[in-house]
Parts: sequence; C-alpha cells; structure tokens
Amino acid sequence: MNSEDIRFSVIIPAYNAGKTIVRAIESALEQTHAPYEIIVINDTSSDNTGELIESFGERVKHIQLLQNCGSAVARNKGLDAASGDYIAFLDADDLWHEQKLELVASILSAKPDISFLYHSYTLQDIRTITSPQGAVLYQTPFVKFLTRNPVATPCAVITNSKEFRFEPSMRYMEDYDLWLRIAYKHKAYFIDIPLTQIGRPVLSEGGISENKWEMRKGELRAFRRLVRLNPLFLPMLPFLYTYSLGKHLYKTVSGN
Repeated sequence: MNSEDIRFSVIIPAYNAGKTIVRAIESALEQTHAPYEIIVINDTSSDNTGELIESFGERVKHIQLLQNCGSAVARNKGLDAASGDYIAFLDADDLWHEQKLELVASILSAKPDISFLYHSYTLQDIRTITSPQGAVLYQTPFVKFLTRNPVATPCAVITNSKEFRFEPSMRYMEDYDLWLRIAYKHKAYFIDIPLTQIGRPVLSEGGISENKWEMRKGELRAFRRLVRLNPLFLPMLPFLYTYSLGKHLYKTVSGN
C-alpha cells in the first residue's frame, strides 16, 4: 500500500476538556497526511466540551456517552466506530507534530506487517521540533515492557483490529495492559522522534496518573492478566510484583 493510501482513524477521548480540545482537534486536522476520520468520544463532560466538538461539524465524528465511563471504555467506543486501516490515539490536552501521520505512514508503507508503533514525546512547543525526512526504526523487546510502560498513549499507533481493545474494568494503567498484550503477541516498534506534545508531565498533578498508588495497583493487575496469555507468566508474578512495589517504595521515599 502506498503511504498516501493509508487511512488513519484518530481517536480522542474527552472529559471536561473545554480549555484544550479545540487545539487537539486542530492538530489532527492540520496533518500533512490528512486523517481518514477523527472520532472524539465525549465522556459525559459537564463543561462546553460537547459544543466545541460540534463546532467542527462533519469534519469530526462526535460520540456522546450517556454516563462517565473512563478512558478505557471511551477509547473502545472509538475503536468500535473506527473504519481506518490504523488507529492513532490522541488525548484532549495533547498536540501532534503536523508531519506525524505522514512520517508514520511512510514507515507503515515500507513495513506493512507492523501492528504496533510508537514514538517519543516532548513538553516543548511541538512547532519548534524539526521532523526528519526518515526515521530509524527500533524493535522493542517484550521484556522491556515488563520493566516499565514505555508508551505514552498519544504516541501509539496500532492496526485497526477487533483483537485490540482496552480492558473496560480498568481505570488505571489500562493502556499499559493493552500494550503488554499487543507486544507479547506482535512485535513492537519505536522511533525516537518526539511527534507529540503532551499537556503535562507524566504522573504530574491534574491528570488521572496523579494517583500513584492506584497506578501501581493497575500495573500489578496488568501483570496478573498476563497469565491469561500464557500460564508460564504465573511463576514470574512474585518477581514482577516485587519489582513493581520496589519501584513504588523508592519513588515514595525519594519523592519522585
């Protein structure tokens, strides 16, 4: 498939995102490789998020949830509605480099067997980042996913497959749970180019990741769910739990 023919479905969950949602949607609309569709899932916002989404008219598909369900369910609703070849995730308070989809499309066109691709992010103004014409592609071994979550969700691109869904019962680390499952069954690839500007540092005050203990419990649950993929993960759980809790203790004591 030629890179120009690759269709991206952009999925954006939004909850009370009135201050940032317009910029996020615009960063998707301004891509040099136009997205096939942009799907915004409004997770029962109580501010003007819905009105701002509607202001884009037919350029954006607006899915309104009837009750607040969390990011996992919201993204799954977007996945169910998506009809592109690949899914590109974006959060309501983040921005993309204008050449992100163009660069990713060139990689996927050259290597169509990729099911899972991610890149780095920045806190800088994304407009100051110069995107190279090409990118070095690295394969990330699955074992690296066991030591930490290397993927920020608005940096991830996956094949549009019914196999890839977030666990709806998880409110924390549901993205890590999905990345573990995909990386175990498929190869994960990485390009070290910051193509997403995130709105706040990871684990900073104000985001869902602010609750560090809940995040840690989510990580432990993601490890436990690996046993469903392969029973051989069962004897590894004590080591994974010890490592995870050790990280939590260290960060708590050091204040990181």
